[in-house]
Amino acid sequence: MSDKYNKEDPSVLQKIQNQTGCLLLVIGVAMLAFVLTDLVGSGSSIFGSNGNSVGQIAGENISYEEFDSQFEQIKATVLQNNPGIQMNEAITQQYRQQAWDILVQSKVQELEYDKLGLDVSPAELEDLTIGNNTHPQIQQSFTDPETKQFDKIRLLRFLKEDINANPQAKANWEQFQEQFTKNLIAEKYGKIVQSSLYTTDLEARNAIKEDGQTINANVVSLAYQSIPDSTINVSDDDIESFLEDNSASYEQEASRDIEFISLSVVPSMEDSMKMLRWANESIEKFKTTTDDSAFVSLMNSETPFNPNFQIRGSFSPDVEESLFAADNGTVLGPFETNGVYTLYKILESNTDSLRSVRGSHIFFNKAGADDTKAMTDAESVLAKIRSGETTFEQEASTRNFDATRSTGGDMGYVREESMAYPKQLVDRLLTAGTNKYFIVKSDRGVHLAKATSSVSRKTIKVAVLDQALYPSTATDGEYYRKAGEFLTKLNGEKSFEEVAEEMGLTKRVASKINEKERRVAGIQNGNIIARWLFSGDTDEGEISTIMDINDNYIVAKCTKIRDAGLPTVEDARGEVELLVKNKIKAQLLLPKFEAAVAKTNNAEELAKELETVVSAVPAASFRGASLPYIGQDEVIIGNIFGTAPGKKSGIIEGNNAVAVVYVNNENEYDVPDLESKKMEINSNAAQSVVGTISEALLKKAEVKDQRYKFYD
Repeated sequence: MSDKYNKEDPSVLQKIQNQTGCLLLVIGVAMLAFVLTDLVGSGSSIFGSNGNSVGQIAGENISYEEFDSQFEQIKATVLQNNPGIQMNEAITQQYRQQAWDILVQSKVQELEYDKLGLDVSPAELEDLTIGNNTHPQIQQSFTDPETKQFDKIRLLRFLKEDINANPQAKANWEQFQEQFTKNLIAEKYGKIVQSSLYTTDLEARNAIKEDGQTINANVVSLAYQSIPDSTINVSDDDIESFLEDNSASYEQEASRDIEFISLSVVPSMEDSMKMLRWANESIEKFKTTTDDSAFVSLMNSETPFNPNFQIRGSFSPDVEESLFAADNGTVLGPFETNGVYTLYKILESNTDSLRSVRGSHIFFNKAGADDTKAMTDAESVLAKIRSGETTFEQEASTRNFDATRSTGGDMGYVREESMAYPKQLVDRLLTAGTNKYFIVKSDRGVHLAKATSSVSRKTIKVAVLDQALYPSTATDGEYYRKAGEFLTKLNGEKSFEEVAEEMGLTKRVASKINEKERRVAGIQNGNIIARWLFSGDTDEGEISTIMDINDNYIVAKCTKIRDAGLPTVEDARGEVELLVKNKIKAQLLLPKFEAAVAKTNNAEELAKELETVVSAVPAASFRGASLPYIGQDEVIIGNIFGTAPGKKSGIIEGNNAVAVVYVNNENEYDVPDLESKKMEINSNAAQSVVGTISEALLKKAEVKDQRYKFYD
């Protein structure tokens, strides 16, 4: 980098800003995506946090006010730079996550950058903005829409001339520069980390060896399964000792188990009948109204009024033929689809400038440029269809690879000059006549097809009045009453399961719910359950109030509380008991092995002494090849590679057996160029090391994301 980046004199860019006073920010969505860098936060226990905390970062409680302020800043920028954007729940959650990520970055990553003295000088910022190396993200925002080239004159004019005395615009530009600088520092950090990677010759040789080397060996073993499990008693002390010896593998986060019932609130038969009455009562009003747009709006239709003429294929296939056949002024319906009741009123008809036709096709792929076989196959299938040996729909559902595979070849209505299907196919459909088979070649392959309707130019203007069926207040109240009845009965002597069975409800369970993921099988939003489950007042055996989650009334009972750290013996027994039994079995087999090894000189003698067999392993590999009579056993495989050719190992306590290995020789293998292997290892490491270090920083900082306490 040039020496000018070490100078701290005011840059040209700074001078421009000082002279102009303010700048108008017209950075688009692409720039916004760059500004709002996506990082990853995590969280676990809420114990020890105050009630106003949305989480902890590096031991610091993050207050709701601090987090919300960061979110509101992002939200204001988004709304200003994207007029008309609808901040729905999904978008809001996205920017809340970005607000959290920015806080994590500032309190974790940026501290690391400061320790290393990473910065961006004014001259460097100038060079990446208006200098010879304008950053691609800025170039993208000042690209000529016609030439698709970066317009530097436009950028300079933006900075020098295209300004208004607008403090907000200046603030936006300064905010962008601040985040832009942070991102440049993050890039530098990543490059520093990657540049520190170095693969030695020894590492490369070992990697080559692990990839390609195999060993010819003999193994003499006694499998643990030779001792019946029923003869081994595993005490609580045995399991506790095993957990302590292997604590790194069994450390767990704090978690909870629950049992629960869920009442899904669905419309009743009475609700459906009420909706049907509404639809029937609306027919006459719909017919006689003279202002259809206002009527649809006043009736709160789910579908807004569309003043345009619509072509064939614009409506559901179930109703389209009826709509196009109806006279002007006709009201059709009600139709019910997925709980939505719909009335259609035909307002006007017109003539389209282009023709439309409904068709079906079976596709035959050609081999390269040769379509001979595809044509032969199409003719053969056509003959079978005509003879009744097969059907058009059956062939289409197995041969087609577009959307028509699931519709038996039905393409729906295709408009003239449509790009959805090849022109050759569309042209033939428009001239073939109804239900007449034809075969046509296209640039994609060969099609066996037929038109399933007459050609039409008709368009219609339609007013739609529709309402979705929702549970009524009475229905909702009935479900809530039932949940309340269940809750009341739980206060008696019967168990959760007994009460559920008595009321005809299904008891469900969810295990190991933690604060980080908050997943509950069958429940879309685990935040509400976690909020109750991890509150300081919830003990084991505690029963929740009625929780309303996505149109479900849920009552839950906390059945298990697990603290962070090693699991209890009771919790771990099912997972580790077999491993502990194998360790006990190894201790029983070791004396027998030691005595046999002392008496013998080779594999055959040892096998005979132990009344077992010699297992030949002609090509043991680090790639996890299974060993005869043993299976996958990394410990024994490791000893095979750790024993010199012509030598034997000591007695090995493997994962599945006690064994001794006799190494015969190392098999030959191809050795690639050492420098190429080093480059490959470096490249692979560079792709993951920055993320790995970021994860390590986050883990060290003990980042805990507890926003679920405030947001559903």
